[in-house]
Amino acid sequence: METLYTYIPSTDYISNLSFSHIETYSFQRGIDYKEKITVFKSDYDRLKVRKERRNNLTEIEENKFAELQETLSITQYLINENGQFHFSSKKTNTFLFNDPIVSRLIDILKIEIRDVPNWLCAPVYRDAIVFYNQENEIVSTLNLCLSCEYMETKMFTHINGDYETYDLLKRLFIDIGHNIEEPDKFVYEKISKLRDKHNNSNTL
Repeated sequence: METLYTYIPSTDYISNLSFSHIETYSFQRGIDYKEKITVFKSDYDRLKVRKERRNNLTEIEENKFAELQETLSITQYLINENGQFHFSSKKTNTFLFNDPIVSRLIDILKIEIRDVPNWLCAPVYRDAIVFYNQENEIVSTLNLCLSCEYMETKMFTHINGDYETYDLLKRLFIDIGHNIEEPDKFVYEKISKLRDKHNNSNTL
């Protein structure tokens, strides 16, 4: 069965999203996370060797092996298909719809897309936004990789944004207290200069 990827502009995503408040989350980072991943890898390797050599795992061990394999081998999202939050997730903030932070977020996601980043790296989602309605039900989750500049609501559902969008999202998450990787690295200014240089060369 062919996997269907969808790509939605951030402008359309946020314009069509109805919500009353948001929560921000940090996950897959920190000392505790790294220590747990080390233990998970050790347990996975041990079970993998037994499975390959003896194939004598109990049902409980088979389930544990599958769980560890999923945790270690595929892209991780804040909320999985079963509606469970990632084991490393930490809620950092809650903002109501009328909060200036939410207005700032909306403005960022409404930035016109001129160029979509296309770095040759796989995303590692460490920051996320959960959108809730008035009944406190989740209406959408936005997973962000601010290093490789990717956004997904869930597996295979991508949200496209401009270089400027990602730089401003990084600044936003820094301002609300996230320990962002490479906090001094911003690319939009360089991209903007390249755009101007390219446009000027075309007018000559």
